[in-house]
Parts: sequence; C-alpha cells; structure tokens
Amino acid sequence: MADRELATTRIALLELGEERRTARDGYALLDEKRMLLAARALALAETLGVRRREWDAAYDVAVAALRAALDRHGVHALETWPAAERPLEFEVREPRMLGVPLPQIIAMERVMPVERDANGSAPPFRPADPSPEVAACAQAWRALVERAAALAALETSLWRLADEYRRTERRTAAIEHVLLPELEHAIGAIEQALESGDQEEAVRVRNAARARRGTDEPRAGG
Repeated sequence: MADRELATTRIALLELGEERRTARDGYALLDEKRMLLAARALALAETLGVRRREWDAAYDVAVAALRAALDRHGVHALETWPAAERPLEFEVREPRMLGVPLPQIIAMERVMPVERDANGSAPPFRPADPSPEVAACAQAWRALVERAAALAALETSLWRLADEYRRTERRTAAIEHVLLPELEHAIGAIEQALESGDQEEAVRVRNAARARRGTDEPRAGG
C-alpha cells in the first residue's frame, strides 16, 4: 500500500472503499476461525489430560502384570514366549476441521497367517506352561499400546491446531494492524485532497461569478 501510487480521484476512493470492506470481511472470517480453532484446541487439551491420566493408570497395571509374569516364569521363559497370533493393527483416519487434518486412530485386529508344514497342518505355537499371569500381562500391554496410539493422535491433532492458530493469528494481526490502517490512511488522504479540490473549485466559481458581475455592471449603467 505504501509503495502504490494512489490517484486522488473519486474512482480511486470507491476502489479503496471496496478494498476496505473486503479486508474487514476477511478479518471477521479469520477472527471467527481463530476462535473456533482455540475452542477445539482447548477441548482437545482437556481430553489429552484425561487420556494421559488414564494411560498412567494403565501403565501401572501393565507393569504390575509384568512383575507377576516374571515372578511366575522368570526372564528367560518370557523371552522365549511365542508371539500372539492376533497382532494389533491401526487404521489412521484424518477428518478435517477448518482445513486441518486431525488424525484418529482405529484399532483393528486380524489373524496372523500361520505357516504350515509339508503336510498342511499348522505347527503348534502354544507355550509349554501357559498361565493367567502371562495372559493378563499380554492383555495389559496390548491395551497400553492402544492408549499410546490414541495419545499420539491427540497430541498430533493438538500441535496441528496450534500451528494453524498461529498462522491465522498472524494473518488476522496483519489485516488489523497493517492493512486496515493503511487503507484508512489512504482513504482519509484522498478524501482530504478531494475536499480541498472542491473548496478550491468553489472559490474559483465565486471569483469568476464576481468578475462577470463586475464587467456587466458598467454596461448596464451606460
């Protein structure tokens, strides 16, 4: 705006007035977007706090279950324990909120393909000494992994909302503190110049009228 040469005409004044209306509309939209982003971020932050406390509690349960399994079987037995036949998988979906993708984690289970021997029968993968302690340990850590994935999605969503809020804040501030003041200054300068021009024109018209009256009066007296 400062580098643009402005003509002191009524057309330029109308164009600047339209630009000011557009800037005000843009500011209103960005300000509303900023408020919506802040509200959603605060809600997610509160949810994240609750989920973190739940994860801490689930972690304590998982650690206690691991201690119980270690007490029952020892480290070496647990190290050679066969893997679960139903591995945990996750599907990530990213619905958008004001253009910001917010990841959501959906836990899925599927049956692992089991290798078969030459006769077509599946080899056994069952532990020699199954116990409720190991089953509880596996279930507890599986639940902990699910919670960790959900926490990661929440934190990612919160960071993305924060980044978008900062960008929106910068754009809103640029309109409020830079663009609109420059437009107001330019409009005021053109209005003042046009008003001065109108006053000068009025003075010229009055002087011209007086001059005509002064030249016409002697003729009328003759």
